Amino acid sequence: MTTFVVRRVLLSVVVVFGVTLITFVLARVVPQDVARVWAGFQGFQAGEETIRATEERYRLNDPLHVQYGYYLWDLVTFDWGRSPITTRAVADDIKAYLPNTIELSVAAMLLAIAAGIPLGIVSATRRNSIFDHGARVAALFGVSAPGFWVAMLLQLVVYYRLGWVEDPGGRLSNAVQRTYPVESVTGFLIIDTVLTGNWVAFRDACEHLILPSLTLALPLVALISRMVRSSMLEVLGQDYVRTARAKGLTERTVVGRHAFRNAVIPTITVIALSTGWLLTGAVVTEVVFYWPGLGQYAVGAVLSFDFPAIIAFTAISATIFVLVNLAADIAYVYLDPRVRLR
Repeated sequence: MTTFVVRRVLLSVVVVFGVTLITFVLARVVPQDVARVWAGFQGFQAGEETIRATEERYRLNDPLHVQYGYYLWDLVTFDWGRSPITTRAVADDIKAYLPNTIELSVAAMLLAIAAGIPLGIVSATRRNSIFDHGARVAALFGVSAPGFWVAMLLQLVVYYRLGWVEDPGGRLSNAVQRTYPVESVTGFLIIDTVLTGNWVAFRDACEHLILPSLTLALPLVALISRMVRSSMLEVLGQDYVRTARAKGLTERTVVGRHAFRNAVIPTITVIALSTGWLLTGAVVTEVVFYWPGLGQYAVGAVLSFDFPAIIAFTAISATIFVLVNLAADIAYVYLDPRVRLR
């Protein structure tokens, strides 16, 4: 067990190192005038003093291997430079945006798991039934529907037509922000409203969370349900499942205790990759709902040539994907001890 985990951790370190090397090359070697590019959107009209200050700040006049060493040290110490657009430290900007993305991703993933796994199990146990065919059509719609279209459709129906939510976007309503300001404790709005007993802001924050989390959860429900169904059909035909039934165990016990535990292993990979995508790639949903998250921050950084922010976002994205896949690998060992022997 220990050897397996150590091997996976070392491989993860190698992957992160490779990503940092590629990011460094793209940021500091490919541009013809690195200092002018790193000066940000106004760098194209920047004076010589600004260019020289940028060269000194990011040590652009040093040899490449020395720059790379400083670059790695800055990543480890969270010294990611200062954004020429916001004029704030990039680490502070990400600290402000990341909790919102985490809250949105967690809500979407919980919805996807809560709906996708039962849907896949029932589809497998009732193969070729009306329910199975209906779930197949719904999954096809969920995977095929563009995210921006689903987001705007939910806004049109739930907000404009039905009026079930007071505001289709943002993190909090302006009226609630003025009347019931939230005291920051952890940086996570939902948690902070609970810790401070601000239940009006808690309700408003949950309402703002519904539509974007549903938008992100819809394709994941389709993906998880089809993966669970496929794995369950394979497992239900195994000898040990037939033996469990022959022993007189109830169908609930056979499916839940014997079949599902083995069928869920491939699904863990899907959930892990989807979690990484949610935390770093939910750009369209955040833009449509003007959600103040990491994805929207990255879009603004790209459009304004904010290279310090782009580099930090890339490093965070790679680290998140590596960590969630590492967690999935460790989960495999607990669910299937045979994995540690490979």
